[in-house]
Amino acid sequence: MWASNEKREEIVKRRLLTDKNFKLTSLQVNPIYKPIFDKLDALALKELKELDKSVLWSRHYTKQDFKHSFAYPAIVFGLAIYSLISYGVKYRLYTQAIRHDRKLDFAAHLDIDLDDIGSYPASLYHEIQEKKKYDGYIKRKDDKIESISDEFHVFLEKKASSTVERREKRGLKVRKRSSPLEKIKDFEMS
Repeated sequence: MWASNEKREEIVKRRLLTDKNFKLTSLQVNPIYKPIFDKLDALALKELKELDKSVLWSRHYTKQDFKHSFAYPAIVFGLAIYSLISYGVKYRLYTQAIRHDRKLDFAAHLDIDLDDIGSYPASLYHEIQEKKKYDGYIKRKDDKIESISDEFHVFLEKKASSTVERREKRGLKVRKRSSPLEKIKDFEMS
């Protein structure tokens, strides 16, 4: 039953934290706990007076409220933004360089060398392979279009010359006209 005031104070603080129904005013009538009540009450009044004098804090908005409702969420938000920039924006810069051959200026701010493919992250090598396949496909397609276009021009030249020869054989009037194909050939030669 006999305990030191420090031990009693510790018990009261624990009960204040753990027991919802415990009220500090119930100690006011108990002669053993009266000094502890007075001490805790004085500490609470001191803190409340400091909060009343403060410009930044109040009884409803304390330092703990600030920490839990603003400071910690701001730190988590900052870390999330940093991770998005450090991973997401870098990944976007690399994919823009691979897919569309765009060298964005922001890469210089992040010290990224987009010309050195060896420095790309391993996760982007699949994108590089896909781009090489696509470029090969486009090159083959352009070559095929060009060869078909050349064959068509040769066909038209033959057709035009054979038409001129047939008209001459029949004795029809043959006009000398300039062909758009000749203009294209002259342009390609120069």
